Amino acid sequence: MKKILFPTDFSETANNAFVYALKLAKSIDAEIYVLNTYEMPVISTTSAGQPELIQNVYNSIELNHFENYKKEVPKLRNIANEIDCPDIKLTFIFEEGIMLSIIQKIISKEAIDFIVMGTNGNSGFEKKLLGSNTVHVMENVDIPILSVPKKAEFKRLNNFGFATMLRDSDKPGLHQIIKIAQLLNADTKILHVLRKENPKTMELLEEWKKEFNQPNVSFHTVLNEKLDDSVFFFIDDQLIDVMCIVKRQLNFFEKLFTTSLSKQLSYHADVPVLVLKEQRNK
Repeated sequence: MKKILFPTDFSETANNAFVYALKLAKSIDAEIYVLNTYEMPVISTTSAGQPELIQNVYNSIELNHFENYKKEVPKLRNIANEIDCPDIKLTFIFEEGIMLSIIQKIISKEAIDFIVMGTNGNSGFEKKLLGSNTVHVMENVDIPILSVPKKAEFKRLNNFGFATMLRDSDKPGLHQIIKIAQLLNADTKILHVLRKENPKTMELLEEWKKEFNQPNVSFHTVLNEKLDDSVFFFIDDQLIDVMCIVKRQLNFFEKLFTTSLSKQLSYHADVPVLVLKEQRNK
């Protein structure tokens, strides 16, 4: 059984992503580890000899977090029941500490397959596309992370999209995406955008087609100087359910989406982004 780690702050955005995670878990026969963390503030005092006062403050903060946790957990269980996912195994984890460190510990201890996180829409390109917490976690873990926008609604995952510049460093990530898509009986649609006609590039593309000549894998080539228009059209025209990138591609996507932020927001308001670890081709 697959294992999904779902970090949450119990916000509306996180709860929307939780619905997506539940339906995804149901479709792939997975269980979910729901993680809520909190950090203690550093409290200093100019009054010496009052450690009891400081300890009382810490105890009060911890109690408030725990009371909120106890209040929110039943709400998540109710969500699972309301969307016909009562049989999904949910393991709730409540810990004090730095979220990233706790996530890394749980990944190792529980053999987590991937992480699902809600996009919180803070400023900055990566934060808008992936969510600030997602970016921070992504930079420090090695398992796939699915970033779920607030407006995303789960539907059967039929089409995985992958944009590539036909670099060898993209191949390991593409192999991983194809494997995931095949487990879901979904298609992998690979996009390469040509800014101008180039015989050498077309030869390289043919080599890629031979290497990735598998069922449910297709290549899509567009001749267009505007990369952003091509990718957005590809997502819309090919009914892409999940757009996949490797960590190294973030710079490419940054150039892509910041050239047309309004389009990025409209096209990607409901399209999850799957971020894969960058792997060296062996």
